[in-house]
Amino acid sequence: MGRKPRIEYYGAIYHIIQRGNNRKSIFKEDREKAYLLEILSETKEIFDFKIFAYVIMNNHYHFLIQAFNIPISKIMHRINTRYAKYYNYKMKRTGPVFEDRYTGILVQDEGYLFTLIRYIHNNPVSAKICKTMDEYKWSSDIFYRINMVNMVDIDEFLNMLSLNRTKAIEKYIELMEEDFIDDEIMKDIYERSSIIGTDEFKRSIEDIEEKDLSGLDRILRQACPSDEEVELIKKGSRKRYLTKYKRRYIELSKEEGYSYDEIGKNIGITGSAIRSILKGRDLND
Repeated sequence: MGRKPRIEYYGAIYHIIQRGNNRKSIFKEDREKAYLLEILSETKEIFDFKIFAYVIMNNHYHFLIQAFNIPISKIMHRINTRYAKYYNYKMKRTGPVFEDRYTGILVQDEGYLFTLIRYIHNNPVSAKICKTMDEYKWSSDIFYRINMVNMVDIDEFLNMLSLNRTKAIEKYIELMEEDFIDDEIMKDIYERSSIIGTDEFKRSIEDIEEKDLSGLDRILRQACPSDEEVELIKKGSRKRYLTKYKRRYIELSKEEGYSYDEIGKNIGITGSAIRSILKGRDLND
């Protein structure tokens, strides 16, 4: 877990979980939670994705997102980068705000919206912050209860419940109030899996991943002008002219959420060497 989904396609749905660095509280104040929602809304306007559900806790958040033409990695990079800059400026600090990578769990299809929306909205109840999910201010539950068509795309799920909106909302409230099974079982299903779906769907995704180039190799090819530079970098060449291609590879990889250690391992150098290249220290001959 913690790795972004390698399978990205038009219409893919993801359960996103992002925690504060060292699980510290980074959304402690209401204005911090409000600013994250402002970023989410602005990013949605720019990148045209759907947001089915969200909850913002003090030290982490959950999003349920359907991506279309823009990869989920790019969407998340914009959201997290903008919030990190805001938070560091506000707190007069430097350094990472979030854990190195968000958790992105691929969801088979819209058939899993009910269980995931319910799981996300129940987070504050599970954490014993409130007794019922409608008491919590910082989740998308309210959008469904009052039929608010705004940032959250409520139509898809409510229409699955009933084409009569009044009846759909009544059914939504009824479903949200059903008893939950054990928290640990729920976490195993919705947070600790890499894919949420049937066994057949999981096998099909695993087959695709086996045939696909690693995401980092794809990025390296994108950063280099030809296969010759790719091969030299992969073989550990220290030729000076390759530095600019390595730096571009690192920048693109970070945009897609990879850690320094992962980026370095793919080309045979350490995470600290990756940081040195980014800082402009030439490690080559």
